[in-house]
Amino acid sequence: MVMTGPPAGAPSSWVSEGKLIGAAVELVENIAYKSGAKKVEVRVFSSWAEALTATYNGEVDMIFSAGWSEERARYLDFVRPSFASQFLYVLVRRGEAFRFQKFEDLLNRSGAATQGETYGDGAFGQFVAKDLKLQRSPNLSAVFDLLIDGKVDFIFAYENAAYGQLLSRNLSTKVQNLTTYPTRAETFIAFSKRSKCNYEMRNRFAEQVALANQAHTYTNLLKRYREVFNESLTRPQK
Repeated sequence: MVMTGPPAGAPSSWVSEGKLIGAAVELVENIAYKSGAKKVEVRVFSSWAEALTATYNGEVDMIFSAGWSEERARYLDFVRPSFASQFLYVLVRRGEAFRFQKFEDLLNRSGAATQGETYGDGAFGQFVAKDLKLQRSPNLSAVFDLLIDGKVDFIFAYENAAYGQLLSRNLSTKVQNLTTYPTRAETFIAFSKRSKCNYEMRNRFAEQVALANQAHTYTNLLKRYREVFNESLTRPQK
């Protein structure tokens, strides 16, 4: 079984020394073995958009930390229940926060987000699709650059990915997030509809996710991997 996930979403998942590691990686890998997988390969892609495309095409059997959308459901079968959730952050340059009490407060402002990032099919997702014209960049680092360079007024980033950028690039003096979150996304494991593992494994995965949720496994892993990620930032680079 080949799996993948976000390459820049610490402490849930991130790339370290060429390998994808993190709380979600360990959780899903363990679930795969408990569900009967004999061998699990964790494949690394340079961006979330590339990871999604590979899963859509069946190059990868399964992807984790995927929010549901009608478009994604054309290519993916989602394992329910979800194993986590994340707030969507609206980030601005420090000192340039604005009032954000309704979606329309984003109108007449320029924004950016990563390619492949989705916001569901609820009220906020529909608002983004119909009313916002976001610049899209291949990775979150480039999205943050647009904000820092003054090319957009705000950016969207889910909390794990935002956390990784703020800490790894020491951006807390340059960037801040608004105190209002426009949406909160449930994050799922999802199988490619083209995967030979899909129909045999998906129900087994659902059972194991439910058990892991009862034991708060992911929450406990997050605490450990947050320490691992924080320590990695102070470790001398090879």
